[in-house]
Amino acid sequence: MIDSGPKPLAPSSGVVKPGINLGNGPILPAITLIKGQIVEGVVLQLQPRLLVETANSIFSAAASSAVYTLGERLLFKVLDPDLHPPRLELLRFGKLPDSPLVQQSAFLRSLLYRPNSLAPLQKWVSNHLSSTTLPPVLATLLQDFWQLPSNPKAIDIQKALLMSGLFSESRNKSQSLASAMAGLAKSHNDLKAFLQLLALEDGLEMQVKPLLEALYSSQIKSLDALLNNQLYYQWLMPWFDHQHLLITLQQNQQQRRQKQWSISLAHQGPELGSLQINLLLTQGLQERETTASLHFASDSLWLAPLVTSSKYQLHTALQVHGIHLQQVSVGPITETEAKPKVTHTILDIHV
Repeated sequence: MIDSGPKPLAPSSGVVKPGINLGNGPILPAITLIKGQIVEGVVLQLQPRLLVETANSIFSAAASSAVYTLGERLLFKVLDPDLHPPRLELLRFGKLPDSPLVQQSAFLRSLLYRPNSLAPLQKWVSNHLSSTTLPPVLATLLQDFWQLPSNPKAIDIQKALLMSGLFSESRNKSQSLASAMAGLAKSHNDLKAFLQLLALEDGLEMQVKPLLEALYSSQIKSLDALLNNQLYYQWLMPWFDHQHLLITLQQNQQQRRQKQWSISLAHQGPELGSLQINLLLTQGLQERETTASLHFASDSLWLAPLVTSSKYQLHTALQVHGIHLQQVSVGPITETEAKPKVTHTILDIHV
């Protein structure tokens, strides 16, 4: 059910989408929604019923097509996920979270509130690093780009961040710090530039479009955080052979006042399974008085004894950089850390 105005929307039934056999009646969603969650949808049909497709559902209703346009991006807020169907609110300008960017365009709003922004890029990178489906020259570019030195140093991590695609535009300004550290953004040393080159290949444009949008979304979220006196950077970093880490660096306004930073490293792979490392850094009055709290989470049994036996090495490694390891904990992956299963379903909506 969606609150979008005083006029009721009649429930629909028998909605048909190619490849989906719905039978004669509506199907309630087998999806998990959270109260307050922002859901993005794209208008994919106007007649005979309005259809809005989200990442894991299709909302349908009898509504006037004059209000909407094909391809328009709509945002919904989950008001009551326990109702059947769930109650959603169509978000308009006045009801969106305060941000200078949301007033600019529907596309920017879509990018800003898109959940799991880099998920399409993660999947693509995992599939293509060890495959032969790319043209040989492009495959070589990707292989050369997607690696770190065997013993990476802090400068290598900084360069990996700069080469993630988040800073492509600033790198192309020769006087910028990003350009000085990692050079101009080229297809061999910048993920966004590489994808833009890939999009020029015959037959790959549509495959690459969602990957570029994933980077655009991450860039917009970083910009929005800066405009609100916060930090938010999320990027993919090479890790071992043909693998990667999803890194999230955050600092809200309260953390900024307390000189704290939150860093999350997430990995999903056949050897290590699901792995999550959460790091909280706190800078003391003196520059060399930084403290760290570490939490490791995994769905595998190997992690706990490894962390327990490695606490001294962790302490020593951080101490070299003037960081005191204050706390280390380990546990299983929680529901909030685990990625929700995505199912594609049909949902009728009404006011």
